[in-house]
Amino acid sequence: MPSKARAHAPLVLLILLSLLLWAPLLAPGYFLHAHDARHSLIWLVELDQGIRSGFLWPRWAPDHAQGYGYPLFTFYAPLAFHIAEIFHLLGASVLGAIKIVWALATILAGVSMYALARRWWQPSVAFVAGILYMAAPYHLVNMMVRGAFAEFVALAIYPWVILTFWEVITRPSPRRIAWAAFSLAALILTHSVTLMLLPPLLALLILYWLVGMGWRRRAVPWRAILAGWVAGLLGGMLAAIFLLPVLAETRYIVVDQWLPAETYNYPQQFIYLFQWFDFQWGYGFALPGPQDGMNFSIGLWLVIWGLAAAPLALARWKKGAGGWGLWLGFLMAGLLALLATHAVSQPFWDAIPMIRLVQFPFRFLAPATLFLTLAAAGTLAVLTDPGEQPLQPGHLLLGLAILLSVWPYAKPQHTPVTSRDVTPAADIFFELDYPDMRASTAFASAGKPATSPKIPAYVQGQPLPLAEIVAGEGDVQALHHGGGEDLVRVQARTPVTLRFYTYWYPGWRAWIDRQPAPTFYDPQDPNALIQVNVPPGDHLVRIRFTNTPLRTLAAGISLTTLVILILLLLWDTIRPHGSSYLSQLRRGR
Repeated sequence: MPSKARAHAPLVLLILLSLLLWAPLLAPGYFLHAHDARHSLIWLVELDQGIRSGFLWPRWAPDHAQGYGYPLFTFYAPLAFHIAEIFHLLGASVLGAIKIVWALATILAGVSMYALARRWWQPSVAFVAGILYMAAPYHLVNMMVRGAFAEFVALAIYPWVILTFWEVITRPSPRRIAWAAFSLAALILTHSVTLMLLPPLLALLILYWLVGMGWRRRAVPWRAILAGWVAGLLGGMLAAIFLLPVLAETRYIVVDQWLPAETYNYPQQFIYLFQWFDFQWGYGFALPGPQDGMNFSIGLWLVIWGLAAAPLALARWKKGAGGWGLWLGFLMAGLLALLATHAVSQPFWDAIPMIRLVQFPFRFLAPATLFLTLAAAGTLAVLTDPGEQPLQPGHLLLGLAILLSVWPYAKPQHTPVTSRDVTPAADIFFELDYPDMRASTAFASAGKPATSPKIPAYVQGQPLPLAEIVAGEGDVQALHHGGGEDLVRVQARTPVTLRFYTYWYPGWRAWIDRQPAPTFYDPQDPNALIQVNVPPGDHLVRIRFTNTPLRTLAAGISLTTLVILILLLLWDTIRPHGSSYLSQLRRGR
């Protein structure tokens, strides 16, 4: 085997072995009984309607809230669904597109962890780290039990974020700043809650690195500090298209509707110490008390190599091996994330009101898995002989043992998928089954909608009624319903007030025969639905969810930042030409 091919053998084998984890996706059907699995299909359908209605960055879910619509993608990071939408537009079904992204995210988790571990350790160790991370219990729980699509994709990005920021801190350059910004923005845009999971721990880890760097150099590493700060700032600016509307528009929704006290009350959801080491599997829900129906373990192999063997590794490092500080940082970050899942951390949760949006403390198992995998890799590196071969037999056997130990759990509960599960009506049927999952805007005094005039049409598969006349005389005919727009024909015998069966929300605009018309809502209307005054005659009335000035500004910031980052990536190519041109100018050419 050529030397170059041998060097890449561990990575190729890692990708091939990932099939054992995502092969169940090839079976017919879908795990619809997984906690959030129906959402992964429903929300792709909602996003797809917006894309097909001409929105490059859809924000409105037209069938949410009993058909009144809801600005779902204003508050729920949509990047994972945008990726699935690409495959859907290329011809895959809704179900097929979601399955493709599940599989790709599984592979990416292993590959990105391999690349991260390879930064410090031998290919054999990086191979085991990739397997450990890819097959960690929390990974499998997120797919097979929870069906947490966006969070699963975010886990695949975690190692990339750590790697790119390490590169920025240790070897600052324009290109590395750009890649770090891209990785952070990708994480923010993939899963909203992750913003409160990994970035705070990353900030502490970067501070730890900088302190260590300053201690070794006996000087403040200003260049590294500036590079890390710029990368973080540019990452946030690239994600501004999502972040700014979230910060500005939270007052327009009822946040407490996302946090029902009976199911999303974090003081009742802390993990018990024994559950970190309880390897029993289950497909149930997280419940108050210790009798949860799902697994919250760290995993047998992470317990062995990430925790139990740590004292042995530290003892070996004290004998002179380098790199113990880096390994210790990962171990401490992993333990800190674990503590955030336990009731001992409740004062921390109580002190930060926004963190309640994390909903479940067990979500900190995600960064815990990341950092304990890195700690395990460091332990393996110091306690085992990596040898000269890219993949040692012992490490290969360990990787296979890890995969075989989790194989019994890599089995989702498949159920048939009907056409109803991948149509706009699926959103309605989900809310009928789970009324507590409905939402409303802050303008609707009635709160969560009990029903709507659209429900019978959804249930019977008929064209949706879109509007009604609430004042004056006339008739209304529905013509088109899209992902953030409606079109009706109004035959008004007198001036009329037209009320659409759509929540009023900042950004909705109206046109009568292509001429702008104001939208408003009646404060006496408990549902705060969109209203438009229409003059007598035969008219086409169209409403569309458009950008507010703030949303336009946010999109502009993201676009401008994207251009800046592309220039930074090309900096090494641009700079020589620029220097040559300036030299010619100085010589008078």
